[in-house]
Amino acid sequence: MSNTNQVPTFEETSSGSDDDEVIVATTNDTVNEDKVANEEEPEDTKPKKSATKSVTIDEDKKYDIETGGKSRHDNEMVALRSAASATKPNRTKPFIVLVAICAALGGLIFGYDIAGAGATFVMDGFRLHFGWDCAEGDTACVPASQDEIDRDQGVINGLFGAGATVGAVATPWVFDRFGRKRSLFTSSWIFIFGAAIQGGAVNMSMMWAGRVFSGYGIGGLSMCVPVYISEIAPEHVRGALATLWQLAITSGILVASAGNIGLKEVEWGWRVSYAGNILFALILIGSLFFMPESPRWLAAKDRSEELTSVMKKIRYDDELDREMTKLVYEVEEEKERGTASWPEIFSKENKMRYRLFLGIGLQAMQQLAGINAIMFYAPRILETYFSADAAVYGTFVLNGVNFCSTFITVYLIDRVGRVKLLVSGGVIMLISLVANSVLAAQDQSQEIGYGVITFCCLFIIGFAYSWGPVVWVVCSELFSLRERGKATGLTTMTNWLMTTIVGAVFPVASSASLAGCFAFFAGVIFVGIWVVWFFEAETSNKTISEVDEAYAEHKPKLRRTDF
Repeated sequence: MSNTNQVPTFEETSSGSDDDEVIVATTNDTVNEDKVANEEEPEDTKPKKSATKSVTIDEDKKYDIETGGKSRHDNEMVALRSAASATKPNRTKPFIVLVAICAALGGLIFGYDIAGAGATFVMDGFRLHFGWDCAEGDTACVPASQDEIDRDQGVINGLFGAGATVGAVATPWVFDRFGRKRSLFTSSWIFIFGAAIQGGAVNMSMMWAGRVFSGYGIGGLSMCVPVYISEIAPEHVRGALATLWQLAITSGILVASAGNIGLKEVEWGWRVSYAGNILFALILIGSLFFMPESPRWLAAKDRSEELTSVMKKIRYDDELDREMTKLVYEVEEEKERGTASWPEIFSKENKMRYRLFLGIGLQAMQQLAGINAIMFYAPRILETYFSADAAVYGTFVLNGVNFCSTFITVYLIDRVGRVKLLVSGGVIMLISLVANSVLAAQDQSQEIGYGVITFCCLFIIGFAYSWGPVVWVVCSELFSLRERGKATGLTTMTNWLMTTIVGAVFPVASSASLAGCFAFFAGVIFVGIWVVWFFEAETSNKTISEVDEAYAEHKPKLRRTDF
């Protein structure tokens, strides 16, 4: 929608006169709704019933008051937000929820891979196929050494993360140039290609190649899906809908974990563990035919007819004018500054450097706190204390806890905010990791194993309602439109880079000292708690412009007034 001098009029209901009251936006920081264009009637002549009030903002109006240094555009935005806030309804079209669920299938694909691939390491069919073990009675076979097995496991996980890192960096180009839907479409097909190679792998080299391609696709999806959901969602449910990404991940983990119980008994079951999520990728591709393009991207590209059509699908009729006016103003303001260059991404203007490094730090600590090491290698960790079959069942229990705990976030994130969830969840994770570090240093026994499972469950609860979903939500709303593609690509790349490092190093490190790994993870989340406390501004229920203001005004303090 192109910028015009006359911004669309929208209506709100209030008590007052039957006559329409026209409010002209002045250069005050707030709109004084008592000032009207026509002189008010005496109080006793006014009917006591509801009336319709139209709020119109006209760029051609002469301002009556000094601006105090603010531009005409800035004051019109303040006026628009102030006038709209009185009538902003907390309604969400069911279509938006459906679209967010379909987009979140990208997370389900990722989650399936975490649980599916990790469990294959204890499946007899997989171990025999790749020479880790020998078939009973095969005297000519020489099984792989533990060092070779550790190397193969590290490379399988590491190459997936490396591919995802590249995908997260490369996807923003498609994301900004061709739109969010094409990014989802391209990433899904690349994943399918890689998953098919893995499912049909005849040797370890073929498996490694498939891991790179499937990782690339997942990296692209992880960069695009949270942002896409946040751009179609109203502010009052943006956090809840954005957490569907993490909820979908936990759903995929649970589905694959349940499937592994039966697949481990089948010689070729490991192939389904790697390629079964092709089905979900195809469903996502099919869903793209009815999913709308991001309205914010359409506004940025001046595709007004498509923007109007999309907004009619995702907003109620009485919200349409107000939402489109606000969206166009915000996008036009960003377009006036032009497309952000890479140096601008790291500049101090609008606290971009501060926000970028905060996002990078949060994504790095999310992974270095050990969640993927625990989830991906859960069967291996539990096999230290129990049998291979018991390890698979124990992993299913952990994944069930992970899935259920994510619903806490869906309910609370827009009610209590981002900061409280990150801090409280971080404390739970810290306690659990310290306890597991102590337990893992003891002599191995089933009793110690039960303790490890218990504190792993507690750790997963803390992560699943806080650092798992909330970090993705924060990073999806951290940047304005002109910086969003590049900056979100960097934060997502960081997540995958850390995933690669942890995945490649953990098999060797855990063999050397599982207790040391838990202690390292505890140290990371300890730092993370204080980073959030000092540097993260609360962004729940805020528009993009209000998020900018929140970071501009935020100053690190030992005592937070919003906590």
